[in-house]
Amino acid sequence: MNDEQRQLRDAARKLAQGEFRARAARWDREELFPEENKHRLAELGYLGLSMDREYGGSGAGLVDTYLVIEELAKVDLLTAMIVHDQNVSPRIIANHGSIEMKRRLLPRFVSGELECSIAWTEPQAGSDGTAIRTSAVRDGDEVVINGSKIFTTFGDRADMHLVYARFGKSSGARGIGTVIVECDRPGFTVKKLEGKMGVRGAAENELFFDNVRVPAANIVTAGDPANSAGFVRPLTLYNGTRVGMGVMALGVAEGAFDLAREYMTVREQFGQKLAEMQGLRRMMADALIEIESARCLCYKALALIDAGRPDPALCSIAKVFATEMAQRVTVQCQQMFGGYGYFGSLPLERMVRDVRMLTLTGGTTQTQKNNIANHIFDIQSSRSPS
Repeated sequence: MNDEQRQLRDAARKLAQGEFRARAARWDREELFPEENKHRLAELGYLGLSMDREYGGSGAGLVDTYLVIEELAKVDLLTAMIVHDQNVSPRIIANHGSIEMKRRLLPRFVSGELECSIAWTEPQAGSDGTAIRTSAVRDGDEVVINGSKIFTTFGDRADMHLVYARFGKSSGARGIGTVIVECDRPGFTVKKLEGKMGVRGAAENELFFDNVRVPAANIVTAGDPANSAGFVRPLTLYNGTRVGMGVMALGVAEGAFDLAREYMTVREQFGQKLAEMQGLRRMMADALIEIESARCLCYKALALIDAGRPDPALCSIAKVFATEMAQRVTVQCQQMFGGYGYFGSLPLERMVRDVRMLTLTGGTTQTQKNNIANHIFDIQSSRSPS
């Protein structure tokens, strides 16, 4: 980490600990989106960290971007997700959208004026992302969208949605493309999904498209039944997104670890502090080993992406290890608080619920392990595990 990166990390840490930490419980308790936090993030330029300077962004790499997100996740996963999401769909547009689309939309994403959700998952198409049925049919200078989506994060408040749809009769990845659908288009409706376990301020939603018409200029990657290019082209950007889930999990685990360590230095039982009890000390040592291992995997994967040498298998490895690690570590840290940790008056109870999401979204652990196994058996002859 160079001096500039340390300064970036320290500034994000000061913001998270000084302003966002005290508010986190409220967003969870009242299931509110943290508008105050978003405005502050926009003021500081965090919503456009990975966007080119041409469009008002910082031009930062993914390592720098996720150094910020990691610090935010230590106190509030919800707020970290805002920065994460604002640097995902805009990056797809930045890489594959038309020049006109970039100029029209990217500066407004960076400023926080606009939000864009990723609308991919469908009731029958979860881990199997190529099983989507939502259709996009060209009609002159327009595209007509029909179908539905589910588990669309921030879909209730997004100004527009990057919709994965099938262009023409096709199956599998062939024919799938992406198109922008604004939230005010006739025939488009949203239904919030109730009863979410964690990250309650980030609503999950069903989206419905009933003959929704958008200009053909809204197409980001055109689907063609003869090939899978419209689907495959954006996929490379999801390497970073996948690792990003791991970094956010890392942040939550670190936040829980810090709380447990602080508590163990003051809490006494049986005439000694918890920090002096050998069994508990070993649990904390194990936790730190896992945290630092996850950090190495995640930032190595991000550094390779920044260097133009993405390693999809390593990205999957980083996500699996970090997200599964975070579940174990947050529960272990909650255990240090005994009965107190079970109540919502302390952040641990929220953290345990929040971090569960990260083994599911962005590709489940099981799907990632399939990706890793494909790498082992399909590419092993040219690249041995390292």
